[in-house]
Amino acid sequence: MIHESIYPEFFKTGIGRLQEYGARNGDFLGLFTALDHYRRDITERHDVKSILEVAERYLFGLDLFETVGFFLVNPANFDFELCHCAPAGQGDFLRELVQHEMRAGRFAWALRQSAPTFFERQAANGSAQGVFHTLGVSAKRLGMFCGVLKREHVPSQEVTFNLLSILLGTCSDALAEVRTTEGLRNQVLAANDHLQRALEENAVLARIPAESPSPVLRLGKNGQVLYCNQAGSDALLTLGWGVGDFVSGEWLERLDNGFSSNQKCEFEASFEGKIYAFLVVPVAEAGYANFYGMDITERKRAETEQQRLIGELKEALANVKTLSGLMPICAWCKKIRDDRGYWNEVEIFVQKRSDATFSHGVCPDCREKWFARKSHAPGPSPV
Repeated sequence: MIHESIYPEFFKTGIGRLQEYGARNGDFLGLFTALDHYRRDITERHDVKSILEVAERYLFGLDLFETVGFFLVNPANFDFELCHCAPAGQGDFLRELVQHEMRAGRFAWALRQSAPTFFERQAANGSAQGVFHTLGVSAKRLGMFCGVLKREHVPSQEVTFNLLSILLGTCSDALAEVRTTEGLRNQVLAANDHLQRALEENAVLARIPAESPSPVLRLGKNGQVLYCNQAGSDALLTLGWGVGDFVSGEWLERLDNGFSSNQKCEFEASFEGKIYAFLVVPVAEAGYANFYGMDITERKRAETEQQRLIGELKEALANVKTLSGLMPICAWCKKIRDDRGYWNEVEIFVQKRSDATFSHGVCPDCREKWFARKSHAPGPSPV
């Protein structure tokens, strides 16, 4: 359950004061505090439902919308599906509205933008004005936010819609991390399921030694092969042994260890490209030991695949490296203060905390100002 926070309600009063009286330092400090708490609230969530619930509460704090909905891309069929809306009973209305905008081409156009895109829908009971905003990171589109605006006119909404983009950007980052983690985790679970099925199937087959496709052998205490099924005979032939012969090397060593400890033991052996796990069961009173083999080739492959997927998951989580939080910046020189109290150039601060790199140039506005200043510079004073 999402804990209560005062910060969604801050937007209703804080933004109104900014719009009505103009921005003051105290107002902006409160605004940045609210945004920092929003980031903390949303990054504490580890599933799509909780992330969207947090985003919804803060978005309603902007006091812009009557209805909001989040349409996320289904990875299986790439369709946009309504995953969360508020109020809860507005799902059918939002789906119909989005379908209409898709047919009109405005949805696809809004999907290519990185800022709020406005639309107006004419209906029998009047017009409905709304906003689309893409949910995505870099060039990857995760979905679309749709909000139906309140009918009351707000004098100035520039600050509010800038905040909307910031809130949805943080929401997109959290969704991208969860989607990546869930995808890799599902692959690991699938590999584990395949591994479990292989173990269960081999256990059932091993109960019927004569008909089992897995090797079953019986060795006397002196190392002589007393019995083997067909699969066991084929395996022994690759080693040059048969019924009545005496084993040597690792096989004899495993046999001796089993009798000396009078306990079951396991070892692995390979025959013609297949890997088998042998369970050695000594029967001391009878003077022999049974070797039950299981084909674990697929299990080994599944384990290798599982390790690979776990490695990809760890690498994906390690590569999630973004800048976030409240960053004090000088209003004059634009230097940023780090957590040790030192002021750094913007590019140095960003490079230390992300994978971004910078190249320098001169924008057209600065170039024009520079040449204008040089042309109006006073010449040398006459003697």
